[in-house]
Amino acid sequence: MNKITGIKTYEDLIIERDRLQALLIIQRQRVVADWNEVKIELEPVNSAFGVIGKFAHSDKTNPLLNMGLKFASDIFLKNFVFAKAGWITRLAVPFVMKNYSSHFLAENGKGFLNKIRGLAGLFKSHPKKSLPPESTY
Repeated sequence: MNKITGIKTYEDLIIERDRLQALLIIQRQRVVADWNEVKIELEPVNSAFGVIGKFAHSDKTNPLLNMGLKFASDIFLKNFVFAKAGWITRLAVPFVMKNYSSHFLAENGKGFLNKIRGLAGLFKSHPKKSLPPESTY
C-alpha cells in the first residue's frame, strides 16, 4: 500500500478515489483468475466425486426405468448371481449396480436400447422361404 501523505484538496480526494477504484478492479480480476485456477486444479476431484455420486444415488429422471432396474437387480443379482455370496455382498452389489446402471441408461439410453433391439432382431424367427418343388426323374 502506498502511504498517503495527506489529502489536502478535493482534487486529491478524487484522484485517490479513482486510484482505489482501479485497485479494486485489479484485485477483483485477480480473485476471479485465482478462483478459475482453483476450479481447474480441483477438476479431477470433482469428476471423482461425480462417479462416486453415481454409485451412491440413482438417476431420478425415469421412474419406470428405475423400477425395472430395481426389480432386475433384486431378483437376478441377489437370487441367481450372488446366491451363495455373503449377506454384505448380496446387499451392496445390487444397490451399487442399480444406481450406476440408472445413470448409465439415462445418459446412453437411446443407443443402448437400439443395440438391444438389434440383438433381439437376430433371434426373431423369419418366415421360411419356399423351396422350389422337387423334380422327379
